[in-house]
Amino acid sequence: MDKDKYFFGTRLAHRLDYYAFLRSGSHFLWNSFTGLFDLVFFENEFVNDEEAMQRQEELEPMALYALKLRSDTVPYQPVYINAAPNGLHGQPQDGPHPTIILIRDPYASIYSLYLTACERWGLKIDDTVVWIKENFNLYRKFYDKAFQLYEDNPEKVLIVRFELLKATHEELQKIVDFIDVTPKLNSEYVYWWTRFDRITKDGERTFYRSGNNDFWKEDKAWREALEKAEVGEFSKFGYSNNE
Repeated sequence: MDKDKYFFGTRLAHRLDYYAFLRSGSHFLWNSFTGLFDLVFFENEFVNDEEAMQRQEELEPMALYALKLRSDTVPYQPVYINAAPNGLHGQPQDGPHPTIILIRDPYASIYSLYLTACERWGLKIDDTVVWIKENFNLYRKFYDKAFQLYEDNPEKVLIVRFELLKATHEELQKIVDFIDVTPKLNSEYVYWWTRFDRITKDGERTFYRSGNNDFWKEDKAWREALEKAEVGEFSKFGYSNNE
């Protein structure tokens, strides 16, 4: 809406919905959002989430500071991105607002979830094969809905691939163009600061592990369980079987 068409205040916030499957790179992307946009939020149950704060402790303070800067020439433009429009990591659903959906290779996502669940959250898994089947099915259900939303309304839905976020600043620029605002910091600058080896602290990390999609291939026991699980193929989402 043109600012001459409303009567109070000086800016209308851009409002969007956001969906992402577990361990698909959300915290990585949200740090990029912090660099690109003047993010605003309402009070909610996740504001003081202990685990989210612990994740930030694995990141370099200088990088986080750099992402909070802004260009003097860019006017302030609030952007509200609802991170849980259908509950935390809820299934994608159609709504009145533009929607960003983050996706990642299922083999990398599920293995990362497995490691985090076991090593960070202390989950005890009695049958790894059954666990793998269940979580790959959840992944497939999530992405079936995500791609259906995109096919139904491609102008309203943006699917962002984690792999492309790591590869080039152009994926960040796609997000900027989709939201249609002038970023407070340009996408190349934000991309530079969010490189995995630059934004993470040295040493052992339980959340920001490596960002390596092939890490699961080094785990022989996992590969054997994965083969027994017969999870099927995911080419319709743009991912191979990773053999």
